[in-house]
Amino acid sequence: MALLDAFLRQNNVPGIQHGSNHQIWWVPVKLFNQLPIEKWEFNRDPDAERVAEIHDHILRAKRADGIIHLADLKNKIVCYESNHRREALKGIEECADILIDVLWNTNDEELKEEFRRLNKAVSVSELYIAEKPVDFGELVAARDAFCKRYAAVKSTNPNPHRPNFEQNGLLNDFAQITKENKISVAEMMKRLEALNAEMATRDRKKLKEGVIEKCTKSGCWLFAWDRRLNPKDLV
Repeated sequence: MALLDAFLRQNNVPGIQHGSNHQIWWVPVKLFNQLPIEKWEFNRDPDAERVAEIHDHILRAKRADGIIHLADLKNKIVCYESNHRREALKGIEECADILIDVLWNTNDEELKEEFRRLNKAVSVSELYIAEKPVDFGELVAARDAFCKRYAAVKSTNPNPHRPNFEQNGLLNDFAQITKENKISVAEMMKRLEALNAEMATRDRKKLKEGVIEKCTKSGCWLFAWDRRLNPKDLV
């Protein structure tokens, strides 16, 4: 996208070339917020609560740590990594320059490989690096309804303590359950309801009092023993 390159250079933004089609730029935050950046279609939606937390941190620290990864894809500027920080920068007018990495003239397949490379140290669901799932909208709606119903045990921490859950991990679990068990979203929710009721009757000797108290108050026992849902429990 020549226009982006020209825009950055015209505004005297310092940048360097690395690799065959990567460039790194230090961009003033006001300039960054002017760029027409979109979320890559294969990425999960940012957690609004997490975005708000990062926004407050940036306001206090006057900086946004790390690199925001952008790509020139189909004549658009997309963010394929660090969307939480990108969203959190909106409305920020004073902080240290933003470090961005731009991958030029790429395509979805190349971007998926780059996404895998950046996330090689963590588990990334195939939901976000493969073909878009047929019932993605239904999965999101089910996730949102679940989060609303059990808001008392919803966490913004990517690695929540039991019996809490985090919405992106939950969406991954929902995708895996429907895929492995070859069931609809509606059927999955029906089985989760039954599993939750069964788990509420299990022996609680190995559970901490705090976990029992939270589960009792919220009505959600699905994460009392394990942090993630197991598709095999919903066969």
